[in-house]
Amino acid sequence: MPELRPYRRVLALIDFDDMDCQTVRKALLLARLNRAELDLLHLIAPDADLDGGYPNGNPRDAKHRLEAASLQRLAFLAARLGAAEATCHARHGPLRQGFLGHTGERQPDLVVTGRPHAYLSGAHDLLILSSSKPHGRGKLLAWILRFFNARSSMASC
Repeated sequence: MPELRPYRRVLALIDFDDMDCQTVRKALLLARLNRAELDLLHLIAPDADLDGGYPNGNPRDAKHRLEAASLQRLAFLAARLGAAEATCHARHGPLRQGFLGHTGERQPDLVVTGRPHAYLSGAHDLLILSSSKPHGRGKLLAWILRFFNARSSMASC
């Protein structure tokens, strides 16, 4: 049986949504357990509505401002959650290209994300903290399961 090696670099993929705190906490825990480096990455998809309509007519300037704003939000999130050792990254452009570029440069051993994304494949382990949202009848089933789980947890208090 092959020996498991500790992770050297953990990447938390941040979407600026309700899963971010959980994603950072889990990635931080795994990074600390493995004495690994922790990266936070936010990918910024190009906005088709802005094409040709960037402020001052300069898409490169707009890209840098979007990335700078994302880096500020990432730094705030890291500080708030006690992850001061995290290195923050933001990439503007096609999501798959940004993800592959970042993982090619930084070579994470583990990627932690709150949601599944189509571009997450690569030579790394992957931890997805939530499943995709149920559709149609699956919503009703999910609601019923949450209802009964809530009732049973209330009874055990």
